Amino acid sequence: MNVGEELKSARARMGMSLSDLAAKTRVPMRHLESIERSEFSALPGHTYTVGFVRSYARAVALDDIAIVNALRAELSSGGHERYEAPLQNYEPADPARVPSKTLAWTAAAVAALVLVAYVIFKSYALDPTPAPPTPASVPTTAPKAAAPKPVATLKDDTAAANVGLDEQAPPPSTAVAATPNQ
Repeated sequence: MNVGEELKSARARMGMSLSDLAAKTRVPMRHLESIERSEFSALPGHTYTVGFVRSYARAVALDDIAIVNALRAELSSGGHERYEAPLQNYEPADPARVPSKTLAWTAAAVAALVLVAYVIFKSYALDPTPAPPTPASVPTTAPKAAAPKPVATLKDDTAAANVGLDEQAPPPSTAVAATPNQ
């Protein structure tokens, strides 16, 4: 007796229908039917097969470890093949799946505009013109005092006439001091 027949007879002894078992185990009915017929190649994979059989055995009150060990022995000796997904029937360069040239060029232009906008934003907004670096120790000199403006000391009309608008004429002096050059 194989694993599928043993599980089917245990289900029949408990008086459960296949739909009741599918609701209890949450295994699709088509997979439970495949397990009962021992068509394990119709199941999605080895790991799923073991999990589904374990759930089935627990639901019908059988020793799930013994059933899984018997399943593994049956799979290895029976030559059951693993489930292989069917290959897709389209070529990678199928013209129906390739975007149009207009869409490709539009996408390239948008990408170029985004790149240019990013470069402009980065150059102006993120990196403003830095202030010139100032050395840490700059010798400071006291500003020179402005040279005094010459004051006319002679009392004549030309001195008063030469005084600028922003200057005031000094008070008239009574004596002229002159020292001869020797």
